[in-house]
Amino acid sequence: MIDLYLKRVIIHQFSPNDTEILFSDDLLTLTPQLDDYFRKKISKVFSDEAKRGQFSDDNVFMSYLTDDFMETSRKIAELWKEEFVISENQKTNDLIFVQFDRDGQEYFGFLRVALKENLAHISGDSQSPIKLTQNILPSAAATPDEALLINRVSKNYYLIEKRIKHNGSFANYFSENLLQVQPEQSVKKSIKLVEDTAQKIAENFNQDDFAFQSKMKTAIFKNLEEDQELSPEKLADQLFDQNLTARLTFVDELKEAIPEPIQVQDIDHSRQTKKLESQKLSLSNGIELIVPNTIYQDAESVEFIQNPDGTYSILIKNIEDIQNK
Repeated sequence: MIDLYLKRVIIHQFSPNDTEILFSDDLLTLTPQLDDYFRKKISKVFSDEAKRGQFSDDNVFMSYLTDDFMETSRKIAELWKEEFVISENQKTNDLIFVQFDRDGQEYFGFLRVALKENLAHISGDSQSPIKLTQNILPSAAATPDEALLINRVSKNYYLIEKRIKHNGSFANYFSENLLQVQPEQSVKKSIKLVEDTAQKIAENFNQDDFAFQSKMKTAIFKNLEEDQELSPEKLADQLFDQNLTARLTFVDELKEAIPEPIQVQDIDHSRQTKKLESQKLSLSNGIELIVPNTIYQDAESVEFIQNPDGTYSILIKNIEDIQNK
């Protein structure tokens, strides 16, 4: 988990019944259990799901962040409610405001957590001890429903947002209306776009086979691990090294959505590298293979042979032990 130091936490609550906010007058007392819970929640925002960006000096939302933590939390809760209240699907939400340090720099955090309905055993009523309660917090491992973390020094932000439905259409109310920013798309979405674009280009140039798919996964994995970034230009050189037109087409199709290399050093991108660290092959005869990239690229460990009739053979070499799992 990312190393975080929580300083202050306050929780207000939004009720869909009267669309009002129940404001708390006191900071939350941070027990070790609560400290662990909120640090895990915040860590889920520094992830491949977050949209990122930097607030401009004249951004109106940033003017609401003052040294008065309590007043700031109340103001932003009210502003959030004004935008969220039009949503057609409302639940009871805890609005959690956090002041914390990451790597010695101060952050301001706002987490929206939808409370869950569940059965609970309530003591004191022997005839009906099992009651339905609507105030169950989700697990610490669950990503907040929405979240905004702002570096108070650099003004960089991390955003988890959900579109709300209003009058039959959906809108990113958080970024567009509340923050008035245009964030970068998430690393998760960017990688998916890179993969889809590469596959489309390969199909257009008759390169799309299992060998290209494996080459693509290996290239993305190595760039994320070694360079801590994903550059369309560098990937183009690696994936389409024999075809200048394919290289240029690949970069051109990504330049609007990914104008700069995708940086990952400031977030947890382990879920992406976990998916890419092995090649998962499904063969026409029903056999499925999972081959780690380090072995996949080693001709002394595995060899793919194309037979004269167009079929493939896979030769797995130097196996010391086989276990049935």
